Amino acid sequence: MTRCEGHMSDGVMRPGVGLQTPTSYADQIARILEGEILAGRYARGEHLQQDEVCRRFGVSRTPAREALRKLQALNLVELIPNRGARVRVPTLRELEEVYQVRAELEGFAAELAAQADDPEITRRLREAHEALSDLLPAAVAALDELDDESDAAAGERLRHFNDTFHGIIHNAGGNRRLGQMIQELHRYFPKDTVRRAIRTPEALQAIYVDDHDVILDRIANGRGPQARRAMRDHIMRSQSMMIDHLRASGLGD
Repeated sequence: MTRCEGHMSDGVMRPGVGLQTPTSYADQIARILEGEILAGRYARGEHLQQDEVCRRFGVSRTPAREALRKLQALNLVELIPNRGARVRVPTLRELEEVYQVRAELEGFAAELAAQADDPEITRRLREAHEALSDLLPAAVAALDELDDESDAAAGERLRHFNDTFHGIIHNAGGNRRLGQMIQELHRYFPKDTVRRAIRTPEALQAIYVDDHDVILDRIANGRGPQARRAMRDHIMRSQSMMIDHLRASGLGD
């Protein structure tokens, strides 16, 4: 496999350095660059050259190119023929529009879940909710340690059970098109963005435990309109946290 020229020069990462199996190099490179873009290390419109990505991570053009494509799928870059990619962070107005639609659709999904009056749905939601609650101390500890590796591990586990909780609700009402529309909106921006924006124990408690506790209660008791309102409020709280974080990172309009 042909490597990009110059990747072994002084000060440049050797092949695979900092990249761990079993996930692909492209996935890991994309995640590193995603975090740096969202942290404000790249300005809107700044170029990410494919050869520079090759040299930095010590990989061939194939994983570098695939990593840039993954960032494009997250709406974080625009691919430019023969020039690599240009950072394209969605504007705050675009994000507000997406979250407004998400709040309505996910609120509707919560109402349908409440109307389903299915004990199995309630049981599965309770399991996911308890798993999130149990993870909270580790997530708080990761914040206190300021350890990127610990933070990423805790964040991945939080994201898994958070996705599980919301996914159960999206599918509970049996409306497949609704679930597909919600997932399409989720792909508009990296899922990890909100988690990166939550930097205090109080915010973690509010987003991952308190809000979900209210939503679960409304669904379990068949209170459709109240479940819809609770979910809508939850999504809009996430929006506020994320936009505040992006502005603080210098990515505001």
